[in-house]
Amino acid sequence: MIDPNIGKTLGLKDMHPMQIKMLMEFVDLTLQLASLTNDMEILEETEAAADDLVKIFGGNGVEVTIETDH
Repeated sequence: MIDPNIGKTLGLKDMHPMQIKMLMEFVDLTLQLASLTNDMEILEETEAAADDLVKIFGGNGVEVTIETDH
């Protein structure tokens, strides 16, 4: 949970585009690795952590969608 009284922080709008790209690539890679565990609890915890990370930098957050082959 993000503390609403955190004060002034560095946000995505203040970062160099390369920093944003690398942060988002790290989030993507982390979620991909979590999905390989086939453990929904691990994936949900990773999604929540990634969501908080992106939000704390001023982003909209992340959401994981599971696609199944039927």
